[in-house]
Amino acid sequence: MRTGSDDMQQTTSNLMMMRRMAQLMKPLAGTEGKAILCGSLGHLFAVWSMMAAAAALIGLVTDWPPLSGQWVVWALVAVLTALSRGVMAYGEQYYNHEMAFSMLRDIRTTVFDKMRSLAPAGLRDQARGDMVTVITNDIELLEIFYAHTLSPIAIALVTSLANLALLTWLSPWMGLAALVSYLIVGLLIPILSARPTFKGAMRERTAQANLHSLLLETLQGRAELAGLGALGNTRRRVGVATDQMLDARGRTSGRTITNDMVTNVVTLICAGAFTLMACWLGSEGLMDPARGMIGLVGFLSSFAPLIPVARLGAGLQPTLAAARRVFSLLDKEPPVREVESNHGNPLSEFTGENARAVSFSYAGKTDTGKDDPGKTDSGEHSDRTSVLEGLDLSIKPGELIGIQGANGVGKSTLIDLLMRFQERSGGDLTVSGLPIETIRTADLRAQQTLVSQDTYIFSLTLADNIALARPDASREDIEKAAHDACLDDLIDQLPDGLDHLLADNGSDLSEGQRQRVALARAFLSSAPFMLLDEPTSNMDALLEGRVLTRLIERKGDRTCLIVSHRPSVLARADRLLTLQNGKLIPA
Repeated sequence: MRTGSDDMQQTTSNLMMMRRMAQLMKPLAGTEGKAILCGSLGHLFAVWSMMAAAAALIGLVTDWPPLSGQWVVWALVAVLTALSRGVMAYGEQYYNHEMAFSMLRDIRTTVFDKMRSLAPAGLRDQARGDMVTVITNDIELLEIFYAHTLSPIAIALVTSLANLALLTWLSPWMGLAALVSYLIVGLLIPILSARPTFKGAMRERTAQANLHSLLLETLQGRAELAGLGALGNTRRRVGVATDQMLDARGRTSGRTITNDMVTNVVTLICAGAFTLMACWLGSEGLMDPARGMIGLVGFLSSFAPLIPVARLGAGLQPTLAAARRVFSLLDKEPPVREVESNHGNPLSEFTGENARAVSFSYAGKTDTGKDDPGKTDSGEHSDRTSVLEGLDLSIKPGELIGIQGANGVGKSTLIDLLMRFQERSGGDLTVSGLPIETIRTADLRAQQTLVSQDTYIFSLTLADNIALARPDASREDIEKAAHDACLDDLIDQLPDGLDHLLADNGSDLSEGQRQRVALARAFLSSAPFMLLDEPTSNMDALLEGRVLTRLIERKGDRTCLIVSHRPSVLARADRLLTLQNGKLIPA
């Protein structure tokens, strides 16, 4: 009973997914209509060409009326419809792929816009390899739906109805046999093969995403893995992940091959049964032999548009699994809603930031056990974990504030709230006297700059990587920012200095060098409020001292908030606070 319910639920979910995918193509409905028209005419021309050729051959070798003496006309019809079939087939492929690739372009744009709205806090639980799989493989698989699903289904429906009408006109018995055959091949087979294939396809997509995440982590941390002697263990992990992905892919491919075999066998059985029926009708005098021959040829050639539909039951499941992952990302709610320039309050200067009784908690899942009456169907219920509770903080212009605390107490979360990467659960948070949620997001970003623990290096020159903080900065300003971040030694080592092209994500840089690039960006930024999260954690004491000295000298009227574990860093602060039990207390 449960299995039947699951089947119905899965079928409903897949239909809703297909409906949602189809709704996205409304702007391209005209292109899809052209593809359906060309495809329907093309397949009908193919059937009619075969039937006309059979009529011409019968008229040539027999004296059956009305075919005798008219074989030339039927031969010309066969040639013209065959040529038209080629033109229509080209048009079908052209319009299908124009629509499909336009859709993939639009979906990729939508996904990138969504990722921008989710970043940074909304993507922290999303592995990089998983995101790469979504924006590459998963979206690419949607091409199967847009180019090889919607129009084939419509074409199969149109051509089947037309062929049924023609076969029924030739003989009601042939029409009935064709109807049963079309329902078996075009409807029953895809329905029966859909559910088991979908589960395997979903496992394959998940396994591939996990493998991509592991490979990215391994490539980015290969130096550390080699230094720690952990390459052997990592190789085993990659091997296991690869085996899991290949096993899932093999199962999906096996089910697809089985579906193809079943489709071919059933089609042959239907063709054989139809042939026997046509022979019996002719031998019993229930049907004109010429009509029977033409109808048989037409029936045998009418399966071409139905076979792709029969294969959709298995072939479409990887696409539906990929679509579910894409829409899962698109359905994620951003932690905060950006305030557009035409709605929010402008912020032209920074006169301080104040937090009053600010709290923050995040939703989690807690296993409630079998006997918990509040348990959901999955055995879990929503719970919330408090991180900050009743926190007060007053930040004045020009201050250098240090914040310390144990791991996991919420120091990075506090920075997220101050920058409105996360939305507080309670309390008041103002910037320059304005509630932070009412300030235009672009204006707020212009007043703040962040040096986070995770510094991303783009495949650009060192100068261009620094200039991300201020794209209109002069060369002199970039050089000064690099000097203030103590990057002189790195510039001297690089073959092209500031113009050296860095590897993807700075794989040719040490962690300390990457942190100094992030500091150079902060120095170049004109934002009056700098937030630094463990800015010197990967530097030795001598280099750290030089960087902090430059920071203090370069700070000027800027406000700085530094989160760190290092006493040497916090000793330079004008005011030192400890985050403990969700509150800030003087150190």
